[in-house]
Amino acid sequence: MDTKTLLAKGAGGLLIAGLLFLAALTLSGCAEPEAIAAVPPTATVYAPPPTEAPTPTPGPTPAALHFPLPAPTSESVERPDSQNCVDCHTDEETLKATAKEEEVKESLSEGEG
Repeated sequence: MDTKTLLAKGAGGLLIAGLLFLAALTLSGCAEPEAIAAVPPTATVYAPPPTEAPTPTPGPTPAALHFPLPAPTSESVERPDSQNCVDCHTDEETLKATAKEEEVKESLSEGEG
């Protein structure tokens, strides 16, 4: 037997099986549906009622009900003159009095060891 006849027989068998499946599917659609059984009602579980009544929510605050709100008040702030900074930083006596000498830290990694 050669390969073509084997494939032709296999394809023919698949075709017959497919047709039989379609016929069975078509005939099963003609069957009467099963009757739907009525289910008796079950008892519904309800949450128990609260023992104490909840506290009522507070009403709106009266201050929030007055619209439009008044404009915010602002305070004037005096800003220092930049000349004050220049005077302080250029005064040699003040610089010497407020100067902080930097400490020289020794490095622990120097030397033999």
